[in-house]
Amino acid sequence: MRMKRSIETLFESSREDARLRVAQTNVVSRHLRRIFTATKALKHSVLTDRDLETLGIKVSELDLEGARSPEHETFYQPLPKSELPEIDWDKVHFSEWHEGRSHEPLRVHYTLDRVFGRVYGAWLCDDKQQTWVPRRCYRANPRTASGEHTPDFPYPWQAVSEMEADSLSVPHCSFQMYHYADPEEPLRRSEVLPIVGFMRWRLNRFDYIKHRTFPVMVISIFRSQARILQAYHDGKYLRISKSKFVDFTENSRENYELFVRWICSIPCGDTQAPLAIKGEPLPRRSCQLIDKGFDYLAREAEALEAYHQRKKVKG
Repeated sequence: MRMKRSIETLFESSREDARLRVAQTNVVSRHLRRIFTATKALKHSVLTDRDLETLGIKVSELDLEGARSPEHETFYQPLPKSELPEIDWDKVHFSEWHEGRSHEPLRVHYTLDRVFGRVYGAWLCDDKQQTWVPRRCYRANPRTASGEHTPDFPYPWQAVSEMEADSLSVPHCSFQMYHYADPEEPLRRSEVLPIVGFMRWRLNRFDYIKHRTFPVMVISIFRSQARILQAYHDGKYLRISKSKFVDFTENSRENYELFVRWICSIPCGDTQAPLAIKGEPLPRRSCQLIDKGFDYLAREAEALEAYHQRKKVKG
Protein backbone atom coordinates (compact mmCIF):
# COMPACT_ATOMS: atom_id res chain seq x y z
CA MET A 1 0.00 0.00 0.00
CA ARG A 2 2.84 2.37 0.87
CA MET A 3 4.46 1.63 -2.51
CA LYS A 4 1.18 2.37 -4.31
CA ARG A 5 0.80 5.73 -2.54
CA SER A 6 4.38 6.69 -3.42
CA ILE A 7 3.77 5.79 -7.07
CA GLU A 8 0.57 7.85 -7.09
CA THR A 9 2.39 10.81 -5.54
CA LEU A 10 5.20 10.51 -8.08
CA PHE A 11 2.81 10.39 -11.02
CA GLU A 12 0.78 13.34 -9.74
CA SER A 13 3.96 15.40 -9.38
CA SER A 14 5.09 14.36 -12.86
CA ARG A 15 1.66 15.16 -14.28
CA GLU A 16 1.81 18.71 -12.93
CA ASP A 17 5.35 19.15 -14.24
CA ALA A 18 4.18 17.93 -17.64
CA ARG A 19 1.43 20.56 -17.72
CA LEU A 20 4.00 23.27 -16.98
CA ARG A 21 6.31 21.80 -19.61
CA VAL A 22 3.64 21.74 -22.33
CA ALA A 23 2.56 25.28 -21.44
CA GLN A 24 6.09 26.39 -22.34
CA THR A 25 6.81 24.10 -25.28
CA ASN A 26 3.51 25.09 -26.93
CA VAL A 27 4.97 28.59 -27.22
CA VAL A 28 8.13 27.16 -28.78
CA SER A 29 6.15 24.90 -31.11
CA ARG A 30 4.12 27.82 -32.40
CA HIS A 31 7.29 29.85 -33.03
CA LEU A 32 8.91 26.93 -34.87
CA ARG A 33 5.83 26.54 -37.04
CA ARG A 34 5.96 30.25 -37.91
CA ILE A 35 9.66 29.98 -38.81
CA PHE A 36 9.00 26.94 -40.99
CA THR A 37 6.09 28.54 -42.85
CA ALA A 38 7.90 31.83 -43.45
CA THR A 39 11.17 30.15 -44.47
CA LYS A 40 9.37 27.76 -46.81
CA ALA A 41 7.87 30.77 -48.61
CA LEU A 42 11.23 32.51 -49.17
CA LYS A 43 12.22 32.86 -52.81
CA HIS A 44 15.90 33.41 -51.98
CA SER A 45 18.14 30.67 -50.60
CA VAL A 46 20.37 32.71 -48.26
CA LEU A 47 18.87 34.14 -45.07
CA THR A 48 19.65 37.82 -44.68
CA ASP A 49 20.19 39.61 -41.36
CA ARG A 50 16.69 41.01 -41.74
CA ASP A 51 15.28 37.50 -42.27
CA LEU A 52 17.02 36.27 -39.11
CA GLU A 53 15.69 39.17 -37.06
CA THR A 54 12.15 38.78 -38.40
CA LEU A 55 12.14 35.03 -37.83
CA GLY A 56 13.69 35.19 -34.35
CA ILE A 57 16.87 33.27 -35.20
CA LYS A 58 20.21 33.94 -33.49
CA VAL A 59 23.35 32.71 -35.26
CA SER A 60 26.76 32.14 -33.67
CA GLU A 61 30.02 30.39 -34.51
CA LEU A 62 30.71 26.75 -33.66
CA ASP A 63 34.24 25.63 -32.86
CA LEU A 64 35.03 22.30 -34.53
CA GLU A 65 37.35 21.29 -31.71
CA GLY A 66 34.45 21.58 -29.26
CA ALA A 67 35.44 24.76 -27.37
CA ARG A 68 32.42 26.23 -25.60
CA SER A 69 31.14 29.69 -26.45
CA PRO A 70 29.33 32.28 -24.29
CA GLU A 71 27.03 32.98 -27.25
CA HIS A 72 25.20 29.66 -27.13
CA GLU A 73 24.60 26.59 -24.99
CA THR A 74 26.49 23.42 -25.87
CA PHE A 75 24.51 20.22 -26.44
CA TYR A 76 27.03 18.17 -28.44
CA GLN A 77 30.73 17.56 -27.93
CA PRO A 78 32.90 15.73 -30.49
CA LEU A 79 33.96 12.28 -29.41
CA PRO A 80 37.53 12.48 -28.05
CA LYS A 81 40.13 10.97 -30.36
CA SER A 82 41.13 8.58 -27.58
CA GLU A 83 37.64 7.01 -27.63
CA LEU A 84 37.52 6.52 -31.39
CA PRO A 85 38.40 2.96 -32.42
CA GLU A 86 41.29 2.57 -34.83
CA ILE A 87 40.09 2.93 -38.40
CA ASP A 88 41.56 0.64 -41.05
CA TRP A 89 41.74 3.30 -43.73
CA ASP A 90 42.91 0.78 -46.33
CA LYS A 91 39.45 -0.78 -46.17
CA VAL A 92 37.59 2.53 -46.56
CA HIS A 93 36.53 3.09 -50.16
CA PHE A 94 37.33 6.64 -51.25
CA SER A 95 35.68 7.89 -54.44
CA GLU A 96 37.58 10.14 -56.81
CA TRP A 97 36.48 13.76 -57.08
CA HIS A 98 34.42 14.72 -60.13
CA GLU A 99 32.94 18.17 -60.54
CA GLY A 100 29.18 18.49 -60.25
CA ARG A 101 26.54 19.93 -57.90
CA SER A 102 25.03 16.50 -57.30
CA HIS A 103 28.08 14.23 -57.56
CA GLU A 104 30.27 16.20 -55.16
CA PRO A 105 28.01 16.29 -52.06
CA LEU A 106 26.92 12.67 -52.56
CA ARG A 107 30.58 11.62 -52.68
CA VAL A 108 31.23 13.31 -49.31
CA HIS A 109 28.05 11.88 -47.77
CA TYR A 110 28.74 8.31 -48.91
CA THR A 111 32.33 8.45 -47.69
CA LEU A 112 31.26 9.79 -44.29
CA ASP A 113 28.78 6.92 -44.02
CA ARG A 114 31.47 4.39 -44.91
CA VAL A 115 33.91 5.73 -42.31
CA PHE A 116 31.16 5.87 -39.69
CA GLY A 117 30.21 2.29 -40.59
CA ARG A 118 33.75 1.15 -39.78
CA VAL A 119 33.63 2.86 -36.40
CA TYR A 120 30.13 1.63 -35.53
CA GLY A 121 30.96 -1.90 -36.65
CA ALA A 122 34.05 -1.97 -34.42
CA TRP A 123 31.96 -0.95 -31.43
CA LEU A 124 29.35 -3.62 -32.16
CA CYS A 125 32.09 -6.26 -32.36
CA ASP A 126 33.36 -5.13 -28.96
CA ASP A 127 29.80 -5.08 -27.50
CA LYS A 128 30.30 -1.42 -26.64
CA GLN A 129 27.07 0.23 -25.51
CA GLN A 130 25.91 2.75 -28.09
CA THR A 131 24.40 6.17 -27.42
CA TRP A 132 23.24 6.65 -31.00
CA VAL A 133 21.04 4.46 -33.13
CA PRO A 134 20.95 4.94 -36.92
CA ARG A 135 17.21 5.28 -37.52
CA ARG A 136 14.70 7.93 -38.44
CA CYS A 137 14.43 10.62 -35.78
CA TYR A 138 11.70 12.48 -37.68
CA ARG A 139 8.73 10.26 -38.41
CA ALA A 140 6.14 12.76 -39.57
CA ASN A 141 3.82 11.74 -42.38
CA PRO A 142 4.30 13.33 -44.85
CA ARG A 143 7.98 14.13 -44.20
CA THR A 144 7.70 17.69 -45.48
CA ALA A 145 10.84 18.84 -43.63
CA SER A 146 13.16 16.16 -45.00
CA GLY A 147 13.80 17.40 -48.53
CA GLU A 148 12.78 19.38 -51.61
CA HIS A 149 13.24 18.17 -55.18
CA THR A 150 10.79 20.03 -57.43
CA PRO A 151 11.68 22.90 -59.82
CA ASP A 152 9.71 25.51 -57.85
CA PHE A 153 12.34 25.48 -55.05
CA PRO A 154 15.77 27.16 -55.28
CA TYR A 155 17.63 23.81 -55.48
CA PRO A 156 17.19 20.16 -54.42
CA TRP A 157 18.29 19.08 -50.95
CA GLN A 158 17.75 16.02 -48.77
CA ALA A 159 18.17 15.03 -45.10
CA VAL A 160 19.79 11.59 -44.75
CA SER A 161 21.55 9.30 -42.25
CA GLU A 162 19.31 10.26 -39.33
CA MET A 163 20.23 9.21 -35.80
CA GLU A 164 18.68 9.50 -32.38
CA ALA A 165 19.69 8.33 -28.93
CA ASP A 166 18.61 4.87 -27.86
CA SER A 167 17.39 6.30 -24.52
CA LEU A 168 14.42 8.62 -24.08
CA SER A 169 16.49 10.46 -21.47
CA VAL A 170 18.44 11.96 -24.39
CA PRO A 171 16.21 14.02 -26.75
CA HIS A 172 19.10 14.97 -29.06
CA CYS A 173 19.11 13.94 -32.72
CA SER A 174 21.37 14.36 -35.74
CA PHE A 175 21.41 13.90 -39.49
CA GLN A 176 23.43 14.64 -42.59
CA MET A 177 22.07 16.62 -45.49
CA TYR A 178 23.29 17.29 -49.00
CA HIS A 179 22.43 20.34 -51.08
CA TYR A 180 22.79 20.63 -54.84
CA ALA A 181 24.16 24.14 -54.48
CA ASP A 182 27.38 26.07 -54.01
CA PRO A 183 28.53 26.72 -50.42
CA GLU A 184 27.93 30.17 -48.96
CA GLU A 185 28.80 31.33 -45.46
CA PRO A 186 25.37 32.72 -44.38
CA LEU A 187 22.70 30.36 -43.05
CA ARG A 188 20.68 28.76 -45.83
CA ARG A 189 16.96 28.28 -46.22
CA SER A 190 17.54 24.56 -46.82
CA GLU A 191 19.38 24.25 -43.49
CA VAL A 192 16.69 25.97 -41.43
CA LEU A 193 13.75 23.94 -42.77
CA PRO A 194 14.84 20.47 -41.56
CA ILE A 195 16.21 21.84 -38.29
CA VAL A 196 12.85 23.40 -37.47
CA GLY A 197 10.79 20.50 -38.80
CA PHE A 198 12.73 17.81 -36.95
CA MET A 199 12.84 19.83 -33.71
CA ARG A 200 9.12 20.62 -33.70
CA TRP A 201 8.09 17.03 -34.43
CA ARG A 202 10.23 15.71 -31.58
CA LEU A 203 9.12 18.42 -29.18
CA ASN A 204 5.49 17.35 -29.63
CA ARG A 205 6.12 13.67 -28.81
CA PHE A 206 4.75 12.48 -25.45
CA ASP A 207 7.73 10.10 -25.22
CA TYR A 208 9.91 13.13 -24.44
CA ILE A 209 7.51 14.75 -21.96
CA LYS A 210 10.32 15.33 -19.42
CA HIS A 211 12.27 17.53 -21.81
CA ARG A 212 11.92 21.17 -22.77
CA THR A 213 14.92 21.59 -25.07
CA PHE A 214 15.37 19.49 -28.22
CA PRO A 215 18.85 19.87 -29.72
CA VAL A 216 19.52 19.11 -33.37
CA MET A 217 22.92 18.58 -35.01
CA VAL A 218 23.43 18.68 -38.77
CA ILE A 219 26.29 17.70 -41.07
CA SER A 220 25.54 20.09 -43.95
CA ILE A 221 27.21 19.35 -47.31
CA PHE A 222 27.45 21.73 -50.28
CA ARG A 223 29.51 20.54 -53.24
CA SER A 224 32.78 19.34 -51.65
CA GLN A 225 32.43 21.59 -48.61
CA ALA A 226 30.76 20.61 -45.35
CA ARG A 227 30.02 22.28 -42.04
CA ILE A 228 28.40 21.36 -38.76
CA LEU A 229 25.36 23.08 -37.27
CA GLN A 230 24.00 22.81 -33.74
CA ALA A 231 20.53 24.13 -33.01
CA TYR A 232 18.17 24.49 -30.06
CA HIS A 233 15.34 26.78 -28.95
CA ASP A 234 15.75 28.65 -25.67
CA GLY A 235 12.10 29.69 -25.42
CA LYS A 236 12.64 33.05 -27.10
CA TYR A 237 14.94 32.38 -30.03
CA LEU A 238 15.95 29.56 -32.31
CA ARG A 239 19.72 29.48 -31.78
CA ILE A 240 21.91 27.99 -34.49
CA SER A 241 25.69 27.79 -34.26
CA LYS A 242 27.58 26.95 -37.43
CA SER A 243 31.17 25.94 -38.04
CA LYS A 244 33.45 27.08 -40.82
CA PHE A 245 33.33 25.02 -44.00
CA VAL A 246 35.80 22.15 -44.29
CA ASP A 247 37.09 21.15 -47.73
CA PHE A 248 36.63 17.50 -48.78
CA THR A 249 37.89 17.85 -52.36
CA GLU A 250 40.88 15.74 -51.37
CA ASN A 251 40.31 12.45 -49.54
CA SER A 252 41.68 13.80 -46.27
CA ARG A 253 41.59 11.18 -43.51
CA GLU A 254 41.98 13.93 -40.93
CA ASN A 255 38.86 15.75 -42.10
CA TYR A 256 36.76 12.60 -42.32
CA GLU A 257 37.90 11.52 -38.86
CA LEU A 258 36.97 14.94 -37.43
CA PHE A 259 33.45 14.81 -38.85
CA VAL A 260 32.92 11.20 -37.76
CA ARG A 261 33.89 12.27 -34.24
CA TRP A 262 31.02 14.76 -34.47
CA ILE A 263 28.64 12.14 -35.89
CA CYS A 264 29.55 10.00 -32.85
CA SER A 265 29.32 13.05 -30.59
CA ILE A 266 28.64 13.05 -26.85
CA PRO A 267 25.21 14.54 -26.06
CA CYS A 268 25.33 17.01 -23.19
CA GLY A 269 23.50 20.00 -21.72
CA ASP A 270 20.40 20.35 -19.53
CA THR A 271 17.34 19.58 -21.64
CA GLN A 272 14.87 19.37 -18.73
CA ALA A 273 15.39 22.82 -17.20
CA PRO A 274 12.38 25.17 -17.41
CA LEU A 275 12.64 27.71 -20.22
CA ALA A 276 12.98 31.40 -19.41
CA ILE A 277 9.49 32.22 -20.66
CA LYS A 278 5.97 32.26 -19.31
CA GLY A 279 3.91 29.38 -20.60
CA GLU A 280 0.54 29.86 -22.23
CA PRO A 281 -2.73 28.65 -20.68
CA LEU A 282 -3.42 25.09 -21.76
CA PRO A 283 -6.66 24.30 -23.60
CA ARG A 284 -8.80 21.55 -22.13
CA ARG A 285 -7.87 19.20 -24.97
CA SER A 286 -4.15 19.42 -24.08
CA CYS A 287 -4.87 18.73 -20.41
CA GLN A 288 -6.99 15.72 -21.36
CA LEU A 289 -4.21 14.30 -23.54
CA ILE A 290 -1.66 14.73 -20.75
CA ASP A 291 -3.99 13.05 -18.26
CA LYS A 292 -4.64 10.22 -20.69
CA GLY A 293 -0.91 9.64 -21.12
CA PHE A 294 -0.21 9.61 -17.39
CA ASP A 295 -3.24 7.44 -16.63
CA TYR A 296 -1.81 4.88 -19.05
CA LEU A 297 1.62 5.06 -17.40
CA ALA A 298 0.04 4.69 -13.95
CA ARG A 299 -1.86 1.56 -15.05
CA GLU A 300 1.33 0.10 -16.51
CA ALA A 301 3.21 0.81 -13.26
CA GLU A 302 0.46 -0.78 -11.16
CA ALA A 303 0.40 -3.85 -13.41
CA LEU A 304 4.17 -4.18 -13.14
CA GLU A 305 4.05 -3.84 -9.37
CA ALA A 306 1.30 -6.48 -9.14
CA TYR A 307 3.37 -8.81 -11.31
CA HIS A 308 6.39 -8.47 -9.02
CA GLN A 309 4.21 -9.03 -5.95
CA ARG A 310 2.85 -12.27 -7.44
CA LYS A 311 6.36 -13.48 -8.21
CA LYS A 312 7.41 -12.63 -4.67
CA VAL A 313 4.53 -14.64 -3.20
CA LYS A 314 5.26 -17.63 -5.44
CA GLY A 315 8.94 -17.47 -4.53
